[in-house]
Amino acid sequence: MNITKNAEYFLTRDFSLWVWGKKIFASGTRLYVTDNPVQKPTVAVYPASKPESNGKTTLLCLARDMMPDLVKISWKMKDQNGQTVEVPQGEKEELEQREEGKTTSMIIIDKKKSCLNKYSCSVKHEGGNSETEAPKVTRKEPVTQEVTDDSFQSMCRLNMASLMYTVMILKSLVYCSGFALLLPHINMGIRSRIHHIYLRNVPKLK
Repeated sequence: MNITKNAEYFLTRDFSLWVWGKKIFASGTRLYVTDNPVQKPTVAVYPASKPESNGKTTLLCLARDMMPDLVKISWKMKDQNGQTVEVPQGEKEELEQREEGKTTSMIIIDKKKSCLNKYSCSVKHEGGNSETEAPKVTRKEPVTQEVTDDSFQSMCRLNMASLMYTVMILKSLVYCSGFALLLPHINMGIRSRIHHIYLRNVPKLK
């Protein structure tokens, strides 16, 4: 590897210490040597999806176009009292994906809390830190439309149940009619067999 005087050196580490004049790095340490200058990431925050039926909603934070390409993303929220704290682990499901040149963080939170609190994505980088507020998640569909959809689904289920019940009744009627037509023939066969057995077992009169 050729190292020039104009090269930029980036060291990202979790922990390090000096031992006998030597620098010891912990696991996860990465050293960058590049001619490119430090570049602060471009951060965008937006809802990844509409509110789900289970009362959850998803927020997505994208950090890209940075040098070096290592960032630390965390989620914060500002409650109604104006206090800004990190989102508790028990109130979110978080997923982070790192690719070359960009890092994506996604959290799933409660829909009601997302309306009451203000959420923001905090990004730490070699070129500087930034905090971007997430937009409010609103539902465009009116409540009346939801009620109409639920009523329509209930009606469909009711019609399907009625149809299945009607089909079962028709099958029962067909079965009973067929059995009623076959019953005389069955009884005649049984009587004939009983009479035949009786004649075989009764001794003949001399």
